[in-house]
Amino acid sequence: MGKLAGKVAIVMGATREGNMGQAIARRFLAEGAHVVVSGRSAGGLDAFAKATGATSMPADVANRDAVFDLFQQAQARFGRVDIAINAAATGQYGPFEDMTEAEIDEMLAIIFKGGIWFMQAAVGAMKGAGGGAIVNVSSAVADIMFENHVAYMGAKAGLNHMTRAVANEFGQFGIRANILAPGLTETPMLGGTFTPAMIEVFAREYPLGRITNVEDVANAALFMAGDECFMTGQTFHVTGGLTLRRNPTTAEIMRAATGQG
Repeated sequence: MGKLAGKVAIVMGATREGNMGQAIARRFLAEGAHVVVSGRSAGGLDAFAKATGATSMPADVANRDAVFDLFQQAQARFGRVDIAINAAATGQYGPFEDMTEAEIDEMLAIIFKGGIWFMQAAVGAMKGAGGGAIVNVSSAVADIMFENHVAYMGAKAGLNHMTRAVANEFGQFGIRANILAPGLTETPMLGGTFTPAMIEVFAREYPLGRITNVEDVANAALFMAGDECFMTGQTFHVTGGLTLRRNPTTAEIMRAATGQG
């Protein structure tokens, strides 16, 4: 019997092939959970659901009504929601002095406000049902520095603190809320942005010698979602020890990109 046998899980942010959300959903399915995958792209969700047996329910995490409707649909279909994973994200890279209001609004809408809507809906589904597990996928850079990511870092740090507040307030109802914080993570998209030399610059800062991959993230999410996890309000840094050191500087990354590092 799987570790999540019979559990009902919503995984938000599972639209892109091979991303963290899909890796988590696959792992949960393998452990016996009923998994609802969600996100903004119905096409990606439907293809994943057809291939794996998950249930596709599109929703935009930045839209409060859509998020609440997602949880209501899942409850109507399966009777309850035991696990809520928020892996929805967006990212930007650019100098602090050049940030625009539109870029800041995007960070706040998806990461910060979306995190509120997701946890509100999850608490509503779990509060009267004996509890459950909420996991927000954040980032190591909510706690350590990384150049040219100010709005992203701030939004993630806000999400982390909100998660702790929810853990404190709703633990009395059996609801656990934790933060999963990966470092730079190997996904199909990463290959289009970072060269092997650039990835190596990051890997040098990881005591375990490599950057995070999606299976590392899924493994941590499985523990955090399971009944064996007697932890709440905590940040699980899935980074191979990166937070003991630092991210590379922009100059170091650029030197690697041009073959000089």
